[in-house]
Amino acid sequence: MKASRMVAVAASFALGLGLTGAALASETVKESVEVPSPPEGKAQVVFFRPGGFGGSAISCAVSEAGVKVSSLPPARYFILVADPGKHTYSAASESKDEVNYNLKPGQTVYVKCSIQTGFFVGRPKLEAADELEFTTKTWKAVSADRMGANVLTEAQIKAGTAPQDQAAVVSAKQEEGALVATGPTVPPAAAPETTAQTGTN
Repeated sequence: MKASRMVAVAASFALGLGLTGAALASETVKESVEVPSPPEGKAQVVFFRPGGFGGSAISCAVSEAGVKVSSLPPARYFILVADPGKHTYSAASESKDEVNYNLKPGQTVYVKCSIQTGFFVGRPKLEAADELEFTTKTWKAVSADRMGANVLTEAQIKAGTAPQDQAAVVSAKQEEGALVATGPTVPPAAAPETTAQTGTN
């Protein structure tokens, strides 16, 4: 009796884990990512971490000047918008690794994080990566609670790559310019009505 009860409890627990895992997996979908152009006058850094079991319990937390930017679980990415100029990004556990960039306006660079074997815990490694290493694979964005300042949300990324009707945009700008130049069109005032009166003699 006890054995059968233990089997039932174990089966129920396993089923619960399966349902929970399915629910979590459905929250974000792993997909290929089209990287938008940086905002005008800005640069951007695409950080990503390949999937795999090695070091999966360790999150690659990226920082700049001691301030956390975001963290990367396996098979995740984020896009950081940055001002042009010199930047040093780091990740640390029992050791520290960093990458340095002198970013130019309109530039996009790619940085890969991997976890290497350490003495006590895994060691994060940051290294420059090729664009194709990111764009030819599928990814999930980091969750909102991991995002620091200036990290693009999924909605912002998709809005930045959405196709636009250029003719409609030009037409709207032309109409806007015409309204500014001439002012809104006001219909002419109607002439007062006159009523003819006839007298009787």
